[in-house]
Amino acid sequence: MALPFLHLLLLSLASIMLIRTSADTTTDSSSNTTHLHFYLHDTVSGSNPTAVQVTTGPTKLKGTAAYGFGSMFMIDDPLTEDPNLTSNAVGRAQGFYAYSGLSGTELMLSANIVLTGGDYNGSTITVFGRDNFADSVRELPVIGGSGKFRMARGYMLIKTHSANTATADAVLDVDLYVSNGDGGVIDESVPSSGGGGAAPTGGVTSKTTGVSSSSSILLCPNYVAILVMSCFLAKQLIFSI
Repeated sequence: MALPFLHLLLLSLASIMLIRTSADTTTDSSSNTTHLHFYLHDTVSGSNPTAVQVTTGPTKLKGTAAYGFGSMFMIDDPLTEDPNLTSNAVGRAQGFYAYSGLSGTELMLSANIVLTGGDYNGSTITVFGRDNFADSVRELPVIGGSGKFRMARGYMLIKTHSANTATADAVLDVDLYVSNGDGGVIDESVPSSGGGGAAPTGGVTSKTTGVSSSSSILLCPNYVAILVMSCFLAKQLIFSI
C-alpha cells in the first residue's frame, strides 16, 4: 500500500502546483497613468513657419480655396505651458497632418510629442488618428512612446484655443492621458525648457494615479481537466489509506 499511496500523493501535489503556477502567470501588472497638459502652436504663415505644406491635393475641399483633398503638412510645432508662445517651452510636436476628408475639416494626424526638459527630457509619446477640427473636442489614440513612456498607451484630447482663418495659424489646447505599459513608475516631475537638469517647479499639469492589480485563474479546458484529475486522485488517496 505504501508505493501506490506515494504515487497518488505525488500526482496530487503536482496537479495542485500546476494550478497554482497558472494563477501566478495570469496576474495583471500594475500601471500608472499620467496627465499632461500643454499648448501646441501650429504656424503656417510668416517667414519661419512650423508647419510646411509638402503636397497639394488636386480636388478642392469645401470651405477652403487653399487646400485640396490629400494636401499634407510636415510639422515641428512648439509646445508651451500656456497659450503664449513665449511661455516656457516643454517640447515639440513633430510629424505630419493631411486633409483626409472631403468635408474640408478632417485631418489625419501623426505626431511624436517630444518632451525636452526635466526627467522627461528626450522621452516621446506617439499619437495617430483623426482630427476633425470642426469639433470642439477631438480624441486621438496614443500608440506608443519611448524613454519614460516606453510602450505607452492612452489618448489625447485636443481643443482649439484660437485660430486665424486668414493665415490658418492655430493654437491648440492639449490634454494627454498616458499609461506606462512598462510597468514602471512614471515620475511626477514635469518638462521644462532646456535640456535635462533638476525637475521644474511649475508648468505642465502632471498627475499620476496607480491602478491596483488582481490575480485570477483562467478557466480554460486544461485547468479544468487538472482540477478534475486532482479531485479524482484525492478521492483515490483517501480510499487507499
